[in-house]
Amino acid sequence: MKKLFFIALAAVVLAMPSMAQDEDWRWSQTIQRSPMGYMIPATFPDVKALRTPQSIAEVAASMPAFPTLDNIYCPEVKDKAVRATYMPFIKSLDAALLLNSQRSLQTDNQIKAAGSKQQKVNQKAMAQYNANVNAGLMPSQQEMMQMMMSGEINPDWPEEKIMDAMAGKFASKWGVSKQEYIKIINMAQKNEKQAAAYLQSNHPDLYKRLYAVNSPYGDENVHPDDPRDERFGQIGDELSDLQNQLNEVLGVYSGTDAADARKFAALRDKMEADWKTCSEAKQIDALAQALEKRVDAWYPTIAGKGDIPYPAWWTAERKKMNGLVDQWNKRWGAQWIKIAQDGDAKLRPIMKRAAELEAENESLGKQGDQDNFTYLMNKKLLCAIFAYLPQVVQPLSDAFEFPCLEHVEETGHIIIEK
Repeated sequence: MKKLFFIALAAVVLAMPSMAQDEDWRWSQTIQRSPMGYMIPATFPDVKALRTPQSIAEVAASMPAFPTLDNIYCPEVKDKAVRATYMPFIKSLDAALLLNSQRSLQTDNQIKAAGSKQQKVNQKAMAQYNANVNAGLMPSQQEMMQMMMSGEINPDWPEEKIMDAMAGKFASKWGVSKQEYIKIINMAQKNEKQAAAYLQSNHPDLYKRLYAVNSPYGDENVHPDDPRDERFGQIGDELSDLQNQLNEVLGVYSGTDAADARKFAALRDKMEADWKTCSEAKQIDALAQALEKRVDAWYPTIAGKGDIPYPAWWTAERKKMNGLVDQWNKRWGAQWIKIAQDGDAKLRPIMKRAAELEAENESLGKQGDQDNFTYLMNKKLLCAIFAYLPQVVQPLSDAFEFPCLEHVEETGHIIIEK
């Protein structure tokens, strides 16, 4: 009988989950240490992506709220939060990146076409300018250069002062007074048709000269600047600044300077060292030893009874252990999430501002020709910023990749072979 009891007891021990002092207190299996850092694996294949964002603004709108400590302190809550918020967003962002690559190539083609068109316009405008110079209607480049070198005009002067100096020099070419020259030029800048009608009525000879020289160039005899150009240029400058800001912040967070990445690594090392001496580990060890003695006393009472669930007191003690694990995880998780949250706080405003400029650039683009070169260059810049978005949302994944300790099993059963 005694021999049979020990055979049964051996079967119990083999089936029993190991006690705390024998466990390695596994770090979360979702965390893998590698040269690239701690990676969330490509799991949850059943999770569906959100609607594919079409713009930076839509990415910003669909980006989940930053996780709290309650979302990351153990693998179970992390998996739930990742499944509900992070993974659907990341899958939609992956799809959006493919769309952005296509949009970037399309913009390249538009820029090429617009550049070719602009080159033809510029060539025609130069030919038109030379024709007016030859007819004595406009100052030549040499004359303009001489005026600048002699100090008669200065490019830094206000427009009104430059116009006054030009009028004093070239009104005679038109056969009009200085005041009349300025009046006609100002009128032409505001309303070409009105200026043409005024010339035809008040200066018919000048009108005939201007018409004769410029008629071969059709409607392009006068090329006013696109009124949107100034704002397009300002948008482009700010987008370039944002790109520089992104490079700077990402460099500190996870790039070449990587100060924040070093903070994560240092904190991980502190966590590993702390677990060897912390109060939670000591309490878990004491609970495990006491539970082991209680289990040893329980074994003889169940010998020969087959499939036996663990008693309620066993589950209660294991829950105490997991409560201590959670306590330790939360203590360190608060420090971990702070690093990620600080990075997120610097990156989200940049993305938000890029989204605002993107919307303004598109709105302005619809108010005139969409082959405006500066507008298209802004679109190209926005495509480049869009490609940064996986790095911009990196703090989200870093928060979820907190290397927490896993729970021990709290329920189960043993099988005693008879």
